[in-house]
Amino acid sequence: MRWLALEVDYEMFGKDLIPSAELAAKICKIIGKTTIKGGETQINLHDGRNIIESDPSKYNVGDSLIISLPDQKISKHLQNKEGSLAFLTGGSHIGEIAVIGSLDIKRSSKPNETLFEDFGTISDYVFVIDKESYIPKEAES
Repeated sequence: MRWLALEVDYEMFGKDLIPSAELAAKICKIIGKTTIKGGETQINLHDGRNIIESDPSKYNVGDSLIISLPDQKISKHLQNKEGSLAFLTGGSHIGEIAVIGSLDIKRSSKPNETLFEDFGTISDYVFVIDKESYIPKEAES
């Protein structure tokens, strides 16, 4: 039995059936931004990729980007905001998909929180996705 989620074809138990190089696009979470020489901004992504961007104000840490492969150009920007769809990557709700209710930004060393309708989690566990690519689909075996 196979299923599709986030435009990646998986077999049961998480075996990746399609090499990453063959995919047309990849979704990545922004984990940091760094100013480099020349005043440009380097966007640091969760998978180790870095993208140089001249307008840093468009993108925030916690947002997701859909990157076309293999040219690695940004094809879509998904903001981490109220009403966005999110996939949870950790905590007691790992693997669930939920709509963001609100963001609780802490002005201390405590981690920021993202609140959903019935629960909340730290923002590090929230991966913003788009509505078109999240629905698991069964594929022919």
